[in-house]
Amino acid sequence: MLSYLEGGKGLPVVLVHGNFACKEWWRGLLEEPFPGARLLAPDLPGFGESPLPPGFVPSIPAYAEALRAFLKEHQAEEAILVGHSLGGAVAMEAATAQTRGLVLLNSAPPSGLQTPEAYYPILESFRHNREALAQALAGMAPTHRPPWFGELVEKAQGMHPGHFSGNARALAAWRLTRAYPGPVLVIYGALDPLVTRAMAEETAAFFPKGRLLVLEGVGHSLNLEDPKRLSGILEAFLKEVGG
Repeated sequence: MLSYLEGGKGLPVVLVHGNFACKEWWRGLLEEPFPGARLLAPDLPGFGESPLPPGFVPSIPAYAEALRAFLKEHQAEEAILVGHSLGGAVAMEAATAQTRGLVLLNSAPPSGLQTPEAYYPILESFRHNREALAQALAGMAPTHRPPWFGELVEKAQGMHPGHFSGNARALAAWRLTRAYPGPVLVIYGALDPLVTRAMAEETAAFFPKGRLLVLEGVGHSLNLEDPKRLSGILEAFLKEVGG
């Protein structure tokens, strides 16, 4: 079972966090849920307060399986899935014919995301170097960080030890093999230092009903940098898909 936060009533909108993250990355949205939405923000296995099942090896299909189980448990199979960064890959992989729509926020593209081999020792060093981890996470939210940012750093450092390089390996190995046929909104913060605009364009083009929304003046993490703006975008998307 996955730990989660919940707020609001209506059509389920499930918020899937990225690497080095947790459910609290969505706290700004959950504090003021937009009308018509039941927001659910789980911790993926080994993140935040969700334990890692015995024998679990980080992979996008494994995370997607855990997410689908969470949706079934909470009667949310028809949810809109909102995935940030690594969570975007998980949402793409988890989507089924029942999924109402996908919103991909500065997501890894369907072709996976390669991390240079020289960077893996740096990822591993974050297990013990809080200052370096804090600087790295700050770079993912360059325009604004919430008052609880220190808590996010603490949660990131507390994720399962196998995740520090294991999640990057999982993204490098992953390829999406089927295109979800429903509505897909790809949101791209133009100041993102990790995901390129070309990757965002690739993601939108992969889906038959995909479209790209480019936001100037925001970086990798709109959910931290401007949750009210994200809330308005999601509310409009919910109305569009019939919520």
